[in-house]
Amino acid sequence: MDPITNAHPAFSEGTLMAPTLHLADNLTLVIDDTAAESLAEQLHAAGFFPSGAERRTSPEQFGDDHQIWSSHSGGSGHYANPEWEREDFDPAEAYYAQVRGKAKVFLDLLIDHPGQRLSTDQIRRLAPDVFDNDYAIAGSIKGLAKPTFSSGRRYPFYWWKARPTSYAMKPGVAALFAAARDRVGR
Repeated sequence: MDPITNAHPAFSEGTLMAPTLHLADNLTLVIDDTAAESLAEQLHAAGFFPSGAERRTSPEQFGDDHQIWSSHSGGSGHYANPEWEREDFDPAEAYYAQVRGKAKVFLDLLIDHPGQRLSTDQIRRLAPDVFDNDYAIAGSIKGLAKPTFSSGRRYPFYWWKARPTSYAMKPGVAALFAAARDRVGR
């Protein structure tokens, strides 16, 4: 155990170091990044990190061509239509102009965190007045169905079913939508 964090060395100084936990001799637990982040948050909430030691995490940012994007759980919303491209400025502007309410908050969070997987826990922390539970986040995505259909493109983000579910937008798509947002206005 690490005396600084009272946690396993994989959580050295409160920072999640790897999604592999060595629980005992010949017993290793390998979990995905989202599950590892959730576990770290649970340990922090349970008091395993001393009050004076803040968890320091540096979110991993995945590039447009990273293999993580092919491991998504998106289903038909991600296969039926083409991917967003840099030259899709007009459709992105029309898409963003149609988005309202919680769906816009959700979309803005992904735009503002390009290439980063945001768990539902993180999304609720980033917008606590908007999303008080996972169902509110999932419900906000329904507000993106019409703009997605109208655009002739797939959803501009990916998601991964896990506990918690996580969402991310490729950096190139986030840049496209950030430019569209600037033209349309918030």
